[in-house]
Amino acid sequence: MVFKIQEQVDLSPYNSFGVSHRAAYLAEIQDAADLREAREFAGSKRLPILVLGQGSNTLFIRDFPGLVLHMNTRGREILPGAGMLRVAAGENWHELVKFCLQNSLYGIENLALIPGTVGAAPIQNIGAYGVELEQFFVELEAFELKTGELRHMSKADCEFAYRDSIFKQDPGQKLVVLSVTLQLCAEPTPQLGYAGLKEALQGKEATPQRVFDAVCAIRKSKLPDPELIGNAGSFFKNPVVTRTKLLKLRESYSDLPAWDTDDPDLVKLPAAWLLDKKGWKGKTRGGAAVHEDHALVLVNAAGATGEDILLLAQDMSSSILQSFGIALQTEVRIT
Repeated sequence: MVFKIQEQVDLSPYNSFGVSHRAAYLAEIQDAADLREAREFAGSKRLPILVLGQGSNTLFIRDFPGLVLHMNTRGREILPGAGMLRVAAGENWHELVKFCLQNSLYGIENLALIPGTVGAAPIQNIGAYGVELEQFFVELEAFELKTGELRHMSKADCEFAYRDSIFKQDPGQKLVVLSVTLQLCAEPTPQLGYAGLKEALQGKEATPQRVFDAVCAIRKSKLPDPELIGNAGSFFKNPVVTRTKLLKLRESYSDLPAWDTDDPDLVKLPAAWLLDKKGWKGKTRGGAAVHEDHALVLVNAAGATGEDILLLAQDMSSSILQSFGIALQTEVRIT
C-alpha cells in the first residue's frame, strides 16, 4: 500500500467511545518505513504526533491539531524455542489470545476479550482475572520518533507497574511500539485466583479452552460491547492504599474489600465498590452516563462529547476524594 496522509479526519471511527473530534492529519502505518515518512512529514510541519491502535483506551476531548499515526501493522510469528511468539503491534489482542489457544501456547487465556491492539498491551500492562501481560513479556521493538531509529526494549526497560509502563510516562510519545515478543507456556497453567473465575469452573477441569470461555462469559456479563454503546471498559484504576488507611476506612465501612499486593504494606481497593457506595450507577451528565450495571464504566449514552464524559469522570473522582480521601486515577488516556 502506498503511504498516504489524510487531512481533517473524523476520529469517531477510531475510538471506542465514538466521540466525534477531528485530526488535522492521519496516516495508516503498515511498517517502519511508513513511520519514517510520517516522522519526516510531522517534522516538516512541526506537528505533534499521537499514536493510536483501536482507540479502545482513549478519550478525545478536543480536535487533535497534529498527525495521528493509526497502527495497522500485521503479523504473528512463532519463533524457534518453546512458546516464543513475536506479534506486530497492529494485531488485535483478543484474536492473538485465540491464535495462541489454537497453537497450544498457553498462559494468556485470562486476558481474553480485552479490547485493543497488541501494541497497546505493554503500554497499559494489561491485566485481568489474576494475570498481567508482564508475566509473559520478553521484549518489544520500538521506533524512536526523535531519532528515527529502531530500539529493542527488555522487560526492565519498560518499567512495568499496575496498569502502567514507561510509555505512559512519555507524554511526547517518543516511542512507537512496532512488535511485541512473548514467552508463553507449552503446558496449560490455569490461573484461577479470581473468585468469579474459580466459581465458573467449579466441578470442571480447568482446561485452557474452558478458562478462555469462562473469562469471555464473565466479561460479556459485566462489560457493555463498544460496538453497541460507546465505552472504554474500566475508566479508573483500582486504587492502592496503605494498610493503615484500610483500617481507618473500615472503621466506617466494615465490609470494604481489599486485595494484597506485592508490597506487604499496601493493599488494592476495588474502585467499583467505592463508586457503588456513592450511588454512581446510572448517573448522567450531558450525553455521558455511568453504566447501570458497572460503576467503573462510563458510556456514550446519547451523542456525548468527550468533554461530557470527562466532566462526569471528574465529578465521580471528586466524590470519592471527598468521601474516602482517595484520589482515583484514570486508566483511559485523555487527549
